[in-house]
Amino acid sequence: MKKYFCIILLISAANLLNAQDIIINGRKGNRLLTWNDFKGEPDMNSSHDALTFWNIDYGLKNIRQKGDTMKIGEFTVTLSLEGDQCWIKPQKKSERLLKHEQGHFDIGLICQHEIINTLNNTVFFKADFQQKINSIFSSLLNKYQSLGRQYDKETNHSINQQSQDTWNAFFDKELNR
Repeated sequence: MKKYFCIILLISAANLLNAQDIIINGRKGNRLLTWNDFKGEPDMNSSHDALTFWNIDYGLKNIRQKGDTMKIGEFTVTLSLEGDQCWIKPQKKSERLLKHEQGHFDIGLICQHEIINTLNNTVFFKADFQQKINSIFSSLLNKYQSLGRQYDKETNHSINQQSQDTWNAFFDKELNR
């Protein structure tokens, strides 16, 4: 019994050391977006009806070297919705469009999950430690920015309801793994 308790304790401790934070308009915690989260001035010249802007930051602590390898003792990957950069044209507010914009934030959540999984499963070497960290972040951010563009194209910014439903199912599947 002690053996199983120790294993559970180690797994719990490892999860605490490698954390994800979600911040929506300065408040920690994940939730569905509301139109109140869109605090930016709308771009009335844009062909788009709304814009969702998220950002991912990371922090590394207790980096140790063992031989040629580097071990990250703790890291945090923070997804932030930057509400002052998110906007909606007031006359365009609808539940359908809000659900579409939630999809853009969900892409950020999926990106955050992949970054965490990649950091947990990557062997880092002293010779290219920082380069590899930078490469992981830039390649995954590029991947998910591209996915956001594909999402808008396929859904025609929420107008194509059949495609939007397909993407909504994709987001549900990815976020509930």
